Amino acid sequence: MAIEGPLRELGIHDVFQLLDLSRKTGTLRITSPERNNEGSVFFDAGTIVAATMKSNPHLLGTILERSGKATAADLARATAMQRAGDKRRVGEILVAHGIVTPRDIDRFMRQQIETVVFDLMSWSEGFFSFTEEPPRPIRKDIAVRVSTESLLMEGARRIDEWSRMADKIPDARVLPRLAPLDDGPESFIDLLPREWEVLSVIDGERNLHEIGKRLVLPEFEVAKIIYGMLSTGLIEITPHDDGPKHG
Repeated sequence: MAIEGPLRELGIHDVFQLLDLSRKTGTLRITSPERNNEGSVFFDAGTIVAATMKSNPHLLGTILERSGKATAADLARATAMQRAGDKRRVGEILVAHGIVTPRDIDRFMRQQIETVVFDLMSWSEGFFSFTEEPPRPIRKDIAVRVSTESLLMEGARRIDEWSRMADKIPDARVLPRLAPLDDGPESFIDLLPREWEVLSVIDGERNLHEIGKRLVLPEFEVAKIIYGMLSTGLIEITPHDDGPKHG
């Protein structure tokens, strides 16, 4: 039996909690016309085993490439094998060819699941639909199971932390831009590599959501980095009325 409805009537946290407590097996699909986006979360007896997002369909491959675990050519060969009829997922193909280890896949698939689920937990608008289905066939050596309860707790913590940044970053629509240089003495600012990465794509046109999409980072992580950099005077924030909104 399908469970479905608008998120304004049953919040996303309540949906996850319901599927966890009732030990459901199947697929939860969440769509947001406002964001022009949708995500899918796959459950096995209430535990999350996979998650995907339309705006970033190859997130695992991107994470593996950015981490240096796989090259663009490795990923291209794996996807070519899929197009030729190979039913295995990209991670399974890479493990079979010795490019990554099952432990690598476990760590990065957990990261992928967490990224998608935490983004979905920020949605307050849209529609959800859960369909009971048999468990997805996944090889035992690369199976990943993530506790729904632990994700709910971490998701609530992140939402609470974002609320404390709301004075300067109320949602993902804000536009960060480089601050104009003043005529004072030059100062030395020490930034972390991830901060430099975010700073490099701030152009006054991409909002926080678009920066996260470009860098394959959750909106929450981008918000924390930008919030921290505001104190350096390097960037400014401009409110924006369009684009995706943080829930």
